[in-house]
Amino acid sequence: MAAKRAAKVYLSVPMIANRSLNRAMLLARVIEEAGYEVTSPWVLGKLETDVVAQVDVFKRDKEGAENCDVLVADVTEASTGVGMEIMAAHKAEKRIVLVARRGKITSRMLMHMQPKEIVEYDDDESLARGLAQALRAPGNLK
Repeated sequence: MAAKRAAKVYLSVPMIANRSLNRAMLLARVIEEAGYEVTSPWVLGKLETDVVAQVDVFKRDKEGAENCDVLVADVTEASTGVGMEIMAAHKAEKRIVLVARRGKITSRMLMHMQPKEIVEYDDDESLARGLAQALRAPGNLK
């Protein structure tokens, strides 16, 4: 019998403006500890300043969002790229988990999008606990 593969999570975080590498690394750690595979490891490293010449970022990120099992998106701060990745996952009917700091203003379009799950947090501990709980729930994982 073949071993069950780890579900693939596309981690979507702001990369240019409003970047929080520490939060991205925390999210990735929680995702991996929950038994999932992070399929967007480039969000955890240095900024891709010369990647434009080497990688079609639009194609890579769009396909990554479309081909994952779950998209986890940090929407604490506004990001055009994160919004585009969420839309790609939504159109592909993927499970979407949004994380946002409690009290921060979040796009009304995202708040009205269905289906989605929202993890609101106050600090790193509540973020980790909330995301782990969301990932353990069956959700609409396909």
